[in-house]
Amino acid sequence: MEIERKFKISDDWTVPRDVARQRVRQAYLTSPGSDSEIRVREKGEVRVLTVKSPVADAGSLVRKEVEFEIDDEVFEQLWEMARGHSLSKIRSIVPVGDRVAAVDVYEGPLAGLCVVEVEFDSVDTAKAFIPPSWFGEEVTDDPAWSNRELAAVYA
Repeated sequence: MEIERKFKISDDWTVPRDVARQRVRQAYLTSPGSDSEIRVREKGEVRVLTVKSPVADAGSLVRKEVEFEIDDEVFEQLWEMARGHSLSKIRSIVPVGDRVAAVDVYEGPLAGLCVVEVEFDSVDTAKAFIPPSWFGEEVTDDPAWSNRELAAVYA
């Protein structure tokens, strides 16, 4: 299960220089608006196939997730099948209290867009989370802010 909240980032905040960063490329094999999501992701030397599906009555906060590594050849074949529904971003891992936040700074057609995601162990913990001041508007339940939608709009 993936339990996650997503936010815009305040305009006056910048990623600290001393945090871990990694380029992420991902492409989507399912159409925007469909219930399930299938994507391939390249993060460093690791390539994975991920399938996500909604959980009844949980909104966008909770999704079932299955993810496994794939080899380079399979990744490239699936990447081509995505027909440009892809994106690239730099992901930084930033401490937030006893949690970590994944800050994504997008590249290419999405350059300038920055969002932050925080994962949780339970729905109760997610709902109790008080975002720090540098988090902006919450977009967890706004489908326009999903990576799949963003990749499709700018394909």
